[in-house]
Amino acid sequence: MVAGVLCGVLVFFVAMPLALSSPFPSPKDGEWIIHRSSLQAALPVPVPEDIEQQTVLEPEEPVIPWSLVSLPPSEAASKFEPQETPEPESTGSITPAAYTLASVAPEALPPPPKRAKGPMEEVDDYLWEVYQRAPTKKDGAGDFTWKDPAASKRLGMPMPTYVVGGMDPDFREQLYHAGRAMDAAGIRWSILSAFRDDYRQHLASGLKAGDSNSLHGGKARTGGYGHGQAADVTSAEGNESAVWQWIDRHGAKFGLYRPMPGADPAHVQSQGSWHRLAGALREARLGNADEMRGPGVKTAAAKTQDGAKSSR
Repeated sequence: MVAGVLCGVLVFFVAMPLALSSPFPSPKDGEWIIHRSSLQAALPVPVPEDIEQQTVLEPEEPVIPWSLVSLPPSEAASKFEPQETPEPESTGSITPAAYTLASVAPEALPPPPKRAKGPMEEVDDYLWEVYQRAPTKKDGAGDFTWKDPAASKRLGMPMPTYVVGGMDPDFREQLYHAGRAMDAAGIRWSILSAFRDDYRQHLASGLKAGDSNSLHGGKARTGGYGHGQAADVTSAEGNESAVWQWIDRHGAKFGLYRPMPGADPAHVQSQGSWHRLAGALREARLGNADEMRGPGVKTAAAKTQDGAKSSR
């Protein structure tokens, strides 16, 4: 009986557990280790909820993505520094990639080309300077400084383009030479009003012609912009009579006169064969410019005049 009891105990407690046991450890043991290949490690594999995160083995050397932050400062900067490349063989032409302004020393660059002056640029610059000598435009009828700016703005023109450019080129030539002579005589003159279109003439007050019938640039009388044949002159120093008297004595030499010295003393206009006289004055001015530049050298304006003569 004792032997039978011992055999039964051995079978029940030893043989049966061995027969029912698994060669793999049970998950409840807490020692279950998952071994994954490198490919499986790269794929997002869900981890069972009943397995603790720390039991999953990570790769021994994790891969760190490259970035500038992970590089030393000198090495990171070198990533963006231009690398020296061999110069391309010359093909007889310069490409934008091989030649840029940044790659050339400033002193090696050619100077910008000078803009050729037109035959009237000297005249126009002078007359605009004279116009600005008396910034306040005032006569017996009051202050009208605002009228020229209003008229030029209405046409979308700069003030010099409107005031000076609206006059006939020949009349400008006459005013230029007469004005230079006044300057030489010590009379600092100025312009109260030059070109006036129909709108500007409508703004004028006092004794005046009709809106379209003014020699200042009325469309019906002269043809409008670029054909003004009159200007109102004054003194930049408050001595208007000195300017007017000079014109009475010397204006005929330049084809200018004051038709209404009593009613409108500031008004000056052309007379006689003024186009022919203005042409002679222009030729003399351009010829003097050529002499100052030296023999055999002519301005672009003078060449233009020569071309016009040959085509007549």
